[in-house]
Amino acid sequence: MAHRPHPSRKRALRQIERHAFEGGPALPFPRPTPVEQQLLDGTATMVTNVEPVTTAMHQVAPAVGEYRLSTR
Repeated sequence: MAHRPHPSRKRALRQIERHAFEGGPALPFPRPTPVEQQLLDGTATMVTNVEPVTTAMHQVAPAVGEYRLSTR
Protein backbone atom coordinates (compact mmCIF):
# COMPACT_ATOMS: atom_id res chain seq x y z
CA MET A 1 0.00 0.00 0.00
CA ALA A 2 1.40 3.35 -1.02
CA HIS A 3 1.95 6.08 1.52
CA ARG A 4 -0.58 8.88 1.07
CA PRO A 5 0.11 11.79 3.43
CA HIS A 6 -2.96 13.75 2.29
CA PRO A 7 -6.43 12.38 1.50
CA SER A 8 -7.45 12.51 -2.13
CA ARG A 9 -11.00 13.52 -2.98
CA LYS A 10 -10.91 11.64 -6.29
CA ARG A 11 -9.65 8.46 -4.61
CA ALA A 12 -12.36 8.67 -1.94
CA LEU A 13 -15.10 9.13 -4.56
CA ARG A 14 -13.83 6.11 -6.53
CA GLN A 15 -13.87 4.02 -3.34
CA ILE A 16 -17.45 5.09 -2.60
CA GLU A 17 -18.50 4.23 -6.17
CA ARG A 18 -16.86 0.79 -5.89
CA HIS A 19 -18.78 -0.06 -2.73
CA ALA A 20 -22.00 1.85 -3.43
CA PHE A 21 -23.91 -1.14 -4.77
CA GLU A 22 -22.77 -3.69 -2.22
CA GLY A 23 -25.85 -4.31 -0.18
CA GLY A 24 -26.25 -7.00 2.37
CA PRO A 25 -29.40 -9.03 2.91
CA ALA A 26 -32.34 -6.99 4.11
CA LEU A 27 -33.08 -7.83 7.72
CA PRO A 28 -36.57 -7.49 9.16
CA PHE A 29 -36.98 -4.67 11.63
CA PRO A 30 -36.99 -6.13 15.17
CA ARG A 31 -39.99 -5.50 17.40
CA PRO A 32 -39.25 -2.80 19.97
CA THR A 33 -38.71 -3.86 23.54
CA PRO A 34 -41.21 -2.59 26.15
CA VAL A 35 -38.78 0.16 27.18
CA GLU A 36 -38.27 1.25 23.57
CA GLN A 37 -42.03 1.24 22.98
CA GLN A 38 -42.56 3.37 26.08
CA LEU A 39 -39.95 5.86 24.81
CA LEU A 40 -41.62 6.01 21.39
CA ASP A 41 -45.05 6.56 22.93
CA GLY A 42 -43.70 9.24 25.27
CA THR A 43 -41.98 11.05 22.41
CA ALA A 44 -45.18 11.02 20.35
CA THR A 45 -47.14 12.40 23.31
CA MET A 46 -44.62 15.19 23.85
CA VAL A 47 -44.76 16.20 20.19
CA THR A 48 -48.56 16.42 20.21
CA ASN A 49 -48.52 18.43 23.46
CA VAL A 50 -45.85 20.86 22.28
CA GLU A 51 -47.53 21.88 19.03
CA PRO A 52 -50.22 24.14 20.61
CA VAL A 53 -47.58 25.81 22.77
CA THR A 54 -45.33 26.58 19.82
CA THR A 55 -48.19 28.02 17.76
CA ALA A 56 -49.14 30.28 20.66
CA MET A 57 -45.52 31.39 21.04
CA HIS A 58 -45.30 32.23 17.33
CA GLN A 59 -48.34 34.49 17.69
CA VAL A 60 -46.83 36.36 20.67
CA ALA A 61 -43.18 36.48 19.64
CA PRO A 62 -42.02 39.25 17.30
CA ALA A 63 -41.04 38.38 13.75
CA VAL A 64 -37.38 37.83 12.93
CA GLY A 65 -35.61 41.17 12.65
CA GLU A 66 -38.47 43.04 14.36
CA TYR A 67 -37.71 44.98 17.51
CA ARG A 68 -40.50 45.77 19.97
CA LEU A 69 -39.94 48.66 22.33
CA SER A 70 -41.14 48.07 25.84
CA THR A 71 -43.89 50.46 26.96
CA ARG A 72 -43.15 50.04 30.64
